[in-house]
Amino acid sequence: MTMKYIVFVLLTLTIFSCSSNSSTLETDKIFTVEEIKSSGFKMRGNFESEFEGSTESIHGFYKGREVAFIVYPSLDLANTNGLETANEQTEMIEIVEKNIGHGPNVEKLICRGYKPGVGVAGRGGLKLNQFPESNPGLDGIIITNKLRIFSESENFSNNAPPCVRREPLYTHYKVFGNIVIMAEPLNTEDEKDTSKFIENLASKLQE
Repeated sequence: MTMKYIVFVLLTLTIFSCSSNSSTLETDKIFTVEEIKSSGFKMRGNFESEFEGSTESIHGFYKGREVAFIVYPSLDLANTNGLETANEQTEMIEIVEKNIGHGPNVEKLICRGYKPGVGVAGRGGLKLNQFPESNPGLDGIIITNKLRIFSESENFSNNAPPCVRREPLYTHYKVFGNIVIMAEPLNTEDEKDTSKFIENLASKLQE
């Protein structure tokens, strides 16, 4: 057996192993909201948007980050209407007007580019729709999921730099059974890590 043959076999085994590990989890299970909550997901509320064909659309937290679930009555609807909705809610566009870097149907937005007291925010960003309910207006600025009315100054009350890019909060998604899972990225991870997080969450749902 020659050395070249041994090297070839080792490389083939390595490639096969990597391909096997990169496979994604699939299921034909029909999940309920109760099963989603039992996974450790902490529900915060419902989407304001009405997503065609869905029965529930909820958002909240799982292991320190924001995630969302859109529930459909069947696998077919999840893979058609759900896929379309997931693409819409994670749609990023090239900035051609002001700081708008999101598609027209995105509900949950985030400011990426700067973060008060920190500087450049990275992938995590500064959420635009999460401020104490007792104080919805900040220095003449009203911020909601889909609407922002500015005063003469677009800075926040702590004189933070203006928002450079307004992007979708959720950047990654997975259609899993009859649900769509969406998740926000963290500053400490790359795109592969965010995708892996969703795969781990999907696995948790099956337990």
